[in-house]
Amino acid sequence: MMKFIAFFGTRRIPDCRFTSTLITAEGKTVPKRKTFENRITLINNDNSVSITDLKNAQSMSIRRELKLVKVQDVDSKTRRPVYKLMTNTEYHAEELEKRKEKQEARQKNTLKAAKLLSLSTKIGEHDLMTGVKKMMKLLDKQHEVKVVIVGEGEGVTQKSERIYSVIEEKLKSIGKVVQKRVKGNSMRFQLLPIKHTTAEETKDMTSGHNEGNKGPL
Repeated sequence: MMKFIAFFGTRRIPDCRFTSTLITAEGKTVPKRKTFENRITLINNDNSVSITDLKNAQSMSIRRELKLVKVQDVDSKTRRPVYKLMTNTEYHAEELEKRKEKQEARQKNTLKAAKLLSLSTKIGEHDLMTGVKKMMKLLDKQHEVKVVIVGEGEGVTQKSERIYSVIEEKLKSIGKVVQKRVKGNSMRFQLLPIKHTTAEETKDMTSGHNEGNKGPL
């Protein structure tokens, strides 16, 4: 009896530890997939492209004193967000360009139907001022104004330029002249209403200058 106890007493009970594995319905073990969290496509300031994680990109931007800017939420092919490292100069230049495009698009969307006004170089001062007031009202209502100055008689060029100068001077605070061109005896140009900058736009324009290098934007 003592030998029996001694035999089992000296045997070591094996260490049983449970491990979790992923097994399919057929009983096959499936290896765990490596997960890559926060993987991004990074465009360096020399335009080279690399794949890294967001934390490493943030460290790189601080180390190189560059701005880390998100340029695309998700790339359609790689399914990764796209970031770019930029210098302060590049960043501010791109921000200004975006704001300019945004303002132009907003202005284009608010413009109403174009109105055509035709003037003769023989027009009198009173009639010219009446025409200017009409243009002013149309610009106030956000209409694009197309103006044609038809040359008649002698000194067409000088008379057309004088009428053009009067219109430009009187309307410079509410409209801007674009696409001025002379063809034969006629001068053509367009007047676009000037969109006054709103408080929100002013805030957007100044916010970029007050930002430091605070990681991804």
